[in-house]
Amino acid sequence: MKTLLTTLNAKYVQSSLALRCLRTACLHAGRTDVVTAEYTINHNAYDILRHIYQFHAEVIGFSCYIWNIEMTCRIITLIRQVMPHVCIFVGGPEVSYTAREVLDDHPDIDYVLQGEGERIVPAFLRALEEGRDGTDIPGVLGRVAGEIRGNEVFAEVADLDTLPFPYEGEDFSQLAHKIIYYESSRGCPFHCQYCLSGMSDTVRFRSVPLVLSELEQFVAAGVHQVKFVDRTFNCNPRHHRPLIEYMIHVQKPVNFHLEIEPGVLTDDDLDLLARAPKGRIQLEMGIQSTYEPTLKAIHRHNDWPRITAIMKKLTALHTMHLHLDLIVGLPYEDYDHLQQSFNDIYALRPDKLQIGFLKLLKGSGIRRDYPDDYRYDPCGPYEVLATTWLPYEKVQFLKVLEDVFERTYNSGKFFYTLRYLERFYADNIFRLYEAMTRSWLKAGNDRIAVADKALCHFLWDFICHDARVPAPAHRVLKELLSLDMLITFRFRLLPDFLGWQEAPRKDTDRLFREEERLRPYIGNYRFTNWRDIKMRYRIWPVCDRTKEALSCYRHAPAGHAWIISFKDDEGISWQMMAAAADGRQETEDTGKDCHGTI
Repeated sequence: MKTLLTTLNAKYVQSSLALRCLRTACLHAGRTDVVTAEYTINHNAYDILRHIYQFHAEVIGFSCYIWNIEMTCRIITLIRQVMPHVCIFVGGPEVSYTAREVLDDHPDIDYVLQGEGERIVPAFLRALEEGRDGTDIPGVLGRVAGEIRGNEVFAEVADLDTLPFPYEGEDFSQLAHKIIYYESSRGCPFHCQYCLSGMSDTVRFRSVPLVLSELEQFVAAGVHQVKFVDRTFNCNPRHHRPLIEYMIHVQKPVNFHLEIEPGVLTDDDLDLLARAPKGRIQLEMGIQSTYEPTLKAIHRHNDWPRITAIMKKLTALHTMHLHLDLIVGLPYEDYDHLQQSFNDIYALRPDKLQIGFLKLLKGSGIRRDYPDDYRYDPCGPYEVLATTWLPYEKVQFLKVLEDVFERTYNSGKFFYTLRYLERFYADNIFRLYEAMTRSWLKAGNDRIAVADKALCHFLWDFICHDARVPAPAHRVLKELLSLDMLITFRFRLLPDFLGWQEAPRKDTDRLFREEERLRPYIGNYRFTNWRDIKMRYRIWPVCDRTKEALSCYRHAPAGHAWIISFKDDEGISWQMMAAAADGRQETEDTGKDCHGTI
């Protein structure tokens, strides 16, 4: 009985962990007739239908999430038109909590499998093969002879060690450009009311030796990043510390993405993380809000002094990417309190501050407890449109602000420019991005595709006309934006529109031949040929005020300064040095900070 398991990912770079879990579970149960196929919500529906039809499967199962449920239901309707006798079942978090409603609303779906599928999918397929309807299996609710039968039990696997490695037999070369997901635990000890992970009071762990052996398979295969989907990776020190210890000592260039709860990080955890080499670990931490009535409503507790101290220590390491989350639309948080939450989180200096919008998930506490306070999209992903505390006018403005913030701060393209701009909005940093968003809307950029060059022009126009920047600071910002452009775009986009020019060749040609003088700034520098020099190096002057602004990132020479930059495979490195007219600069090794290479 040929079975196809399939799903629609949100993006091409994503891969489905669920399909791999189910496929290997079926294989270990003796079912060699199960195949998988992955698509994205951006694929053409008819192309997906055509591809699925070519499998000639007798049973088709879909993994359903908030991002794909609408298109999945459409694909199922199309399948039923051309394959009327195929058995169709669905599973996943989007249907597990409302199984009866799903069957009532979608007559083309035959079964809903609720909860974790590694046990129930093989058992269900065996039942169908034996001529039974499978509704006696815990977790299976189905339409049989026109009636809905079965049970509404959320199935869980008690012992995660009994499950096979999801990537068993995987050709990792086929995932070279995709995100690889992995889980070492299921469940969450917290009970945040916007989430479903904490509905169970238990957290189940895969044993440390087993996890280590599976991580070693990723490393041996040359995987570049492993993204853990554990909802709270650091909830049990006996589990997470041996895993981090392993990550620290891996001898290959691999990155591990971990979602953690910052408030429960201990000093021992911080000491351990401090030993990780640069780029080995990145941390995602959900702050969500700093407004106490909101935190109380969503059953969260943020120990803000502790979180602040932890972030200060982590950012000082300069070795890991730090990602913090803010959610728009939580109970009781109006526009003013949301600004404060943003400012509080921004002040922690994360590498990325993700502004997310509340999703009213089926089965979530907020959807259950605040029915009259929310207006939201009735279709997946059920995103908030307005609340009692935050009108639609503000929500739609914040959607644009999130886009502008993503292109500027989160992109990392304008690090030095934004850091300098912040001093003019020190009383309320949110006002900077609020003003930038108004300029973005005024220019009509929300209705068009904005390329990199146009984005740079927009930012300079904003600085000159719409920001709180006094005219004397314009030259500094012009030079900082030039530096950001040269670093970010690796000399591909030159900031000519800012009046940027390289230092005179009569001075730099001689300098490039003085290998010993340049080596303190560019390690192992040697003169090769003029074509190579032109491609890989740039030297340009900056004013004294810009030199002062950059002195917190690099050693600043006495007198007039040049910036010397160098391009290699990792990006652009830069230093400040004395201009030629000021004589030879001292030759100590100035080192690099965390923004030396971008």
